[in-house]
Amino acid sequence: MRGHIRKHGDGWQYVVYIGKDPITGKKKYKSKTFKRQSDCEKAMNKLIRELETGQFVDSRTMTLADYLDYWLETYAKVNVTSSTYKRYAEFTTNIKNHIGIAKLQDLKPAHIQQYYSKLVDEGTLSNSTILKIHRMLHLALKHAVGWQMIYNNPSDSVTPPKVAKIEMKVWDEDTAKNFLDFIKDEKIYLPVKIALETGMREGEISALKWENVDLINGIIYVTSNMQYLYGTLTLKEPKTKKSKRKIVLFKTTIEALKAQRKKQIENKLLLGELYNDNNFVCTHENGDPLIPQYISKRFQLYEKAYNKENNKAPIEIIRFHDLRHTHATWLLKKGINPKIVSERLGHANVSITLDTYSHVLPDIQKQAIESIEIMQ
Repeated sequence: MRGHIRKHGDGWQYVVYIGKDPITGKKKYKSKTFKRQSDCEKAMNKLIRELETGQFVDSRTMTLADYLDYWLETYAKVNVTSSTYKRYAEFTTNIKNHIGIAKLQDLKPAHIQQYYSKLVDEGTLSNSTILKIHRMLHLALKHAVGWQMIYNNPSDSVTPPKVAKIEMKVWDEDTAKNFLDFIKDEKIYLPVKIALETGMREGEISALKWENVDLINGIIYVTSNMQYLYGTLTLKEPKTKKSKRKIVLFKTTIEALKAQRKKQIENKLLLGELYNDNNFVCTHENGDPLIPQYISKRFQLYEKAYNKENNKAPIEIIRFHDLRHTHATWLLKKGINPKIVSERLGHANVSITLDTYSHVLPDIQKQAIESIEIMQ
């Protein structure tokens, strides 16, 4: 018999055989006491079912490595996107290689803190990546607490390394115009122009399809975001609920889109069956989409190429994402209502826009006061 119930003090206790210790070969039993016999019987039967179906986990002997594998399989695999799951799997491999041997129930804050310090000393991962590892580990251990495998979360008392805030850089309109002229015959031209004139994220630009572009009324409908990880291209929901949005286009953006559509039709006629007609807007000659990594890397290459040719008047090197900031800054400086800017960017609320571009607001306020003084 696998388990039995016995009277224990003022209550009832079950004792269930859970297998042999793999090292000593000794039989192992699990016991638990309840006030009521019916509760005890119910808990024992549940445990026996878990043992018979392979769902039982003995947290007393489980290592952190074992637990993370279990967590990936039971939680992450069914609750996060495939790209997030792959990233979590990479993070858990790193954790297991450093502190995976520690028993889950013996894991202390000091173990985790030392692990982060070692990662910083090794210098192979950025502080930003270490912070992401910390957030995942904290989530996994939080579930261990909820599943009553440990009493508290040891990562609660751990401080991950600080991540330096990335400085926002923006171009003025002349710089942007000069750069666009420099790349006008390159594939990167349209993504750069769209980013500067709509504020769209690079993943949103890569994911943009013609069915979401209304050239007659001059509107783009942002409905998805592209990710390219480990050789797999996926279209997923935008960053936030408000990221699904309608953007009214400038005339110059409409003209650039029309030119791109004409070019794609010509390429399709030229290549025939070799053309991959997936209806993406920003593409290679064969119709394949320009993935986010391609856009950002080519953008950086052309920035350097521009400065090499214009070494007497170089442009400031910025990230592709800074084109989004550039768009927002231009609009705010021209006195466009922050609510409209927020809607174009797809921010969850206008306060995010105001916080992000607070450095621009004093200039706007100064301009407003000066214009009022002129009127007086």
